[in-house]
Amino acid sequence: MENLTNYYNEVIEILCRDDIQSSIHEMAKLSLNNTCIGLKRNKTTCNNKVIPGHMYCGVHVRSEGKLPLNQYISNVATTLKYGHSAVVVSLGNNWIFQKDSQNNDIRKNEPKSTKWPLSVDMVDKSLHSYILFFDEFKSYFGAGILVIQYCSTEKNKKQNSYFMATHYVEVSRYGEELQPEYYIKMTFKSIALIKEKPIFNKIKEFLSEYGIPYDINEINKRNSDIIENNPVVIYNKINKIINDHYNTFYYNSKSYITLNINSE
Repeated sequence: MENLTNYYNEVIEILCRDDIQSSIHEMAKLSLNNTCIGLKRNKTTCNNKVIPGHMYCGVHVRSEGKLPLNQYISNVATTLKYGHSAVVVSLGNNWIFQKDSQNNDIRKNEPKSTKWPLSVDMVDKSLHSYILFFDEFKSYFGAGILVIQYCSTEKNKKQNSYFMATHYVEVSRYGEELQPEYYIKMTFKSIALIKEKPIFNKIKEFLSEYGIPYDINEINKRNSDIIENNPVVIYNKINKIINDHYNTFYYNSKSYITLNINSE
């Protein structure tokens, strides 16, 4: 626990350092034009104002959540000329859907709702999970945000896909000194629970630069007609799984690294 606390403090120190914050503010200025990044039917750029906290206007917000997060982040960075793109890694979604698992010798009390250690895998095409790393972290380790994507196949609804940021995440290697095959350790903290912490302003500003919403009620207002994968339902499900695992996941390092390298 002491090591985790020290790691957390080091991350906070990095993220709140003045020289880093100044570069973030410069980057944020580029997106203050509040102009939609969507395209009209004639392929020209939309000039409408965006919905606060998003990159699209009311007409084009239906485009949100249609692309994989890494492609979306790259598009935003290119359109707004950020000069770089935040690192995105996929966590698959088997951890959301897995129903049963055998007891693991490492964690006898592991809930059977999700297996441990986790593998990066997909079992359903509608839900995806990612970590969007802060700009300071250029690899698959460090600190970032858990982003959930619901991608609907229903074409007749105006807004049937969405992104939502749910948790602050720290990612580190685990067990390197004990065995050849190490694990990826992830610790989670709900964004809703750290609004009084210094890191929250960093999270809010970072997400606004890429138009990723974190206010579940606001997301739900635009997607309340979705039943099974309603944002509130999905958020509560994600939160319960993470809480059942004491806010810590251990991923299989090979699947975590290999899948994300292959998807670049």
